[in-house]
Amino acid sequence: MEPQRPNDRNLLRRLMLGVLLSCFIACFFAFDSQGQNARPEEPLLRLLPLEKDLKGWTLDGEPQTAEGMALFELINGGAEEYVKEGFRRAVTATYRNPEGKRINLDIYEMLSPESAKRIHRKKAGDKGTRVPVGEEAALEDYYLNFRKGAYQVTLSGYDTQKVTLEGILLMGRRVAERISASVGTP
Repeated sequence: MEPQRPNDRNLLRRLMLGVLLSCFIACFFAFDSQGQNARPEEPLLRLLPLEKDLKGWTLDGEPQTAEGMALFELINGGAEEYVKEGFRRAVTATYRNPEGKRINLDIYEMLSPESAKRIHRKKAGDKGTRVPVGEEAALEDYYLNFRKGAYQVTLSGYDTQKVTLEGILLMGRRVAERISASVGTP
């Protein structure tokens, strides 16, 4: 085998440097273009139903939000399951009607529709009556669990009276509509 000449080594070095530089530039532009197309984070508060659409149900206090591990501070128990399945962020709110009945609304944004489906199956299981809210929904006792896109939503009342159950279903439908109306639903 013939030893390489100094010019061949320099040519080989220049060629390798050119290839590495080209790869670096290509990776930089690919990464930069992803950043330009990424949708800005929208507040989850936009998914809360408007009081004017809720037939007398109004917010009772300020909604609370959490992202990532802050979920453990927001909900009492169950946060581990959400985080394990791909939790991104949440908003919770309580609504009250003129008679003083309350409904709790919890909206969980998961990392993907598949994550939402997994947590929904854990929350709702095969129990409850199927109802037409979102993509998959079950009403059991005074709870409504539904999912739509990357969202898992839970509404809970404190009794099974007709006014409470109607309020739960109305709120659930309004949230599902607002998920549909949001731009770039995850």
